[in-house]
Amino acid sequence: MLALSTSWCSSTLSDGSGLVAAVARHGVAGVELDYRIGAKTFGPMPAALKRAGLTVVSVHNFCPHPADMARFSPSGDLLSLSDHEKEIRRRAVALTARTLEIAAELEAGVVVLHCGRVAMEPEIPAWQRLFDTDQIRSEQGREFAARKLAQRDRLKGPHLDALCFSLDSLLRLADRHGLRLGLENRAHFHELPGPEDFALLFEEFAGAPLGYWHDTGHAQRNAALGICTPQSLLAAGAKHLLGLHLHDARGLTDHLPLGSGEIDFGALKPFLAPGIPRVIELAPGTPEADVAASIRYCHQNGLA
Repeated sequence: MLALSTSWCSSTLSDGSGLVAAVARHGVAGVELDYRIGAKTFGPMPAALKRAGLTVVSVHNFCPHPADMARFSPSGDLLSLSDHEKEIRRRAVALTARTLEIAAELEAGVVVLHCGRVAMEPEIPAWQRLFDTDQIRSEQGREFAARKLAQRDRLKGPHLDALCFSLDSLLRLADRHGLRLGLENRAHFHELPGPEDFALLFEEFAGAPLGYWHDTGHAQRNAALGICTPQSLLAAGAKHLLGLHLHDARGLTDHLPLGSGEIDFGALKPFLAPGIPRVIELAPGTPEADVAASIRYCHQNGLA
């Protein structure tokens, strides 16, 4: 099913009914509710979704944005499920549990998770400079990448352990609610799970309602930096694939309208089994015309 994330308009539309109407106008059958939706905005949305006949295919944690955390910007990384601090992690689990309850009430199939990051200095501006100056694959660029990836690998063990503690309780809740948890591939190298972590987590939780959620723009960013390829991510996660975020990327800029960047979307087709949701996830403020063009692109290129 082709679906549209509320990501492009949830920052500007505070009326929940209007937000649903904005999605419905584009003629898609499904919707993903994103983490920018506030509690007040969410209030009228369940009834509006039913009236519009929209299927909620996925809910992106944390949704709705908790009212008691209104001073913080909405984010999928609001609190970390892999944090060293037990109280932070417990709060992250509690808020995720609330998202699961909302998703169950809406009869969604999947809750999409960001799973935190390794506590380190990632030096993201340095990665950007190396890319912008075409040095990312130079000797200097390779040495820098190798040093940062080695640092991440030295430090990530306790974070993966913490993530497993979080997932253990959340997967029991997901099973109770008839939901699946989708682990999203992340945009930055120090965020979890890393490319090599998915197989370990799927083995650790074999038989649990846990799967892989592929984000096309994040995968393209990692490929541009020489970290991993989209094909390797998809091949490793194919039998666990629960859905996809579709958006284009150019260089290290993602969440662009489909067809406006550098991604070879044709390479996705072998992985698009029937029933796998394809969610168009565009940047906040994307013009309506570009939203419509992205939907047309999917229909014209066999992604719908």
